Amino acid sequence: MAKGRKKIPSKIIEITGGTLRTHRPAPKNEPNPPTKMPPCPKHLDKDAKKEWKRSGKILQTIGLMTELDMMILAAYCEAYSRWTQATIKIQETGMVYQKKDGSPGFNPYLRIARDAYDQMIKAGVQIGMSPSSRSGLKVETPKPKSKIQEFKDRKKG
Repeated sequence: MAKGRKKIPSKIIEITGGTLRTHRPAPKNEPNPPTKMPPCPKHLDKDAKKEWKRSGKILQTIGLMTELDMMILAAYCEAYSRWTQATIKIQETGMVYQKKDGSPGFNPYLRIARDAYDQMIKAGVQIGMSPSSRSGLKVETPKPKSKIQEFKDRKKG
């Protein structure tokens, strides 16, 4: 059974402006979760939490982050942390080491870094963090508030 291309969510089509082929109204039954930054998972380490805050803020600003995306962003951040730590170890110990028999061997951190990089890229693409996945996005910048609106907002708070 042929699967064909993955369907593009209407939110992505809306942001990119669509094309003649893809510009279609959103199906009535397509889920449209509210844009909201999910809480950072507690199991993430320090580096992953720092990346969560940095990248999550950007994704939320452009309207691509929902609570349903927590798992993908967490996977991206975990992979980012592993990649960072392995890269630092490679810099400290070098890419090649000498085995007990005297022959050269590749640093095992090279594989960890490569695998983490692959995982990081795959997760990042799914949430719009690669140049190709965001190449056509059209993000609306918020209009500056009028002085009257700023005054009203201050009175509410």
